[in-house]
Amino acid sequence: KCEKCNKETIFPVCEICGRKTKKLYYCNICGNIETNKCKHGEAKAYKTQSIDINHYFNAGLTALKIKTCPDLIKGVRGTSNKEHIPEHFIKGILRAEHDIYVNKDGTTRYDMTQLPITHFKPREIRTSIKKLKEMGYVKDIYGKEIENDGQVLEIKPQDIILPSCPDSAEAGADTVLFNIANFVDDLLVRFYGEKPYYNLKSPEDLAGQLVIALAPHTSAGIVCRIIGFSKTQGFYAHPMIHAATRRDCDGDEASVMLAMDAFLNFSRQFLPAHRGSTQDACLVLTSKLTPSEVDDMFFDLDVGWKYPLEFYEACNKYNNPRDLNLNQVSTRLGTINQYENMGYTHPVENINSGVLCSAYKAIPSMEDKLKGQMDLAEKIRAVDEAEVAAMVIDKHFIKDIKGNLRKFSIQQFRCVKCNKKFRRPPLIGKCDSCGNRIIFTISEGSIVKYLEPSISLANKYNVPAYLKQTLELTKRRVDDVFGKDKEKQEGLGKWFG
Repeated sequence: KCEKCNKETIFPVCEICGRKTKKLYYCNICGNIETNKCKHGEAKAYKTQSIDINHYFNAGLTALKIKTCPDLIKGVRGTSNKEHIPEHFIKGILRAEHDIYVNKDGTTRYDMTQLPITHFKPREIRTSIKKLKEMGYVKDIYGKEIENDGQVLEIKPQDIILPSCPDSAEAGADTVLFNIANFVDDLLVRFYGEKPYYNLKSPEDLAGQLVIALAPHTSAGIVCRIIGFSKTQGFYAHPMIHAATRRDCDGDEASVMLAMDAFLNFSRQFLPAHRGSTQDACLVLTSKLTPSEVDDMFFDLDVGWKYPLEFYEACNKYNNPRDLNLNQVSTRLGTINQYENMGYTHPVENINSGVLCSAYKAIPSMEDKLKGQMDLAEKIRAVDEAEVAAMVIDKHFIKDIKGNLRKFSIQQFRCVKCNKKFRRPPLIGKCDSCGNRIIFTISEGSIVKYLEPSISLANKYNVPAYLKQTLELTKRRVDDVFGKDKEKQEGLGKWFG
């Protein structure tokens, strides 16, 4: 509550006068009180109420000194954190202006597939030699001064190369992080009344900026530095970084967020109150990488420039790998060489060579993707196409059909206008709040979409009889629910005939 304006507000700072407000609590019997303790028990920090959304939204526009706003501003339907604390409207408006999205903890992230790298060339990462020298890259792996963009440099352990693929329909990390940096500067100036931090003129200016890398299902981030951008869709980083972000190296994905975005916008209070909510949230931060503390799989990394003859002789005899004394990270722990002077056995002309965008992302429909997969399986002699077909049906299609069929039988219904949910539709046959039409939340199409491709696939590639029978039983279950449509069964061969 604002004591100056004598009005209640949902924000800790009054949107009218700008003064700090006093937090109120709510008791079901007493109403609003000033402490979280009441004679009736513990009071809540929130209550169910109607608010004037136009008032708060217009106050945000006034604070930003703008009269118009983006056509689409995305938000959530409700708050799920313990005290139901909302983020400020102004942040949502500014994010929409800069075309970025928000995570549950208040930050904006860029997700990528992890790829290890120990060496690079300046021309591969779109960064000038001058900028690399400013970041500490003075000599190449042979000890020569950097003079051209074709020299090979060893990447520093906490430096990373982010993706910017020209063949992908999705925006690259350079574009997204550039937008985030501009959003942060706008937020500092227009909302907090501070000076801008990044002042970037182009995405290339991101080189040298700090980010926080975080892997899924973890809560520990690690500080990294951007040194450039590749044309791939991968997150190039030192193997030590990948080992540090994972719990046990069981994944292949990670995300990064700009450091200032995390420091400014992250809040643990935004996280949901249910179990597991702290996963994927950066609760702790590692600023200095210590090799001995990362996942021990990294210790087995070979870092020599060549394998000795004894290695090949031992391979021929099927000796235990532990009996060989190879040049590995484990032999360097505790020395300066745990961070540098790592070797490789096979040079690469350019890390950007090859396929930059997977056909799986470029092909629009699932049917076309599956046809492409099966065509490839037929062409490769080492692949049993019947086994591939069986795995696709068993591991993906049947599970999808059965799962959606089960959800269909226990689904809720919703109003097309107010989106109110119903466990069972009202007897009046329409929404009891606004009077509009009620529809399913799970459609028939989402259940049967893989049924015909599965049957056609099974018939063409002669999958095991057990799998065919499972498909037949699944089809009968679907027909029992939706009825048998003869016309729908006429074109089974159109998929893989």
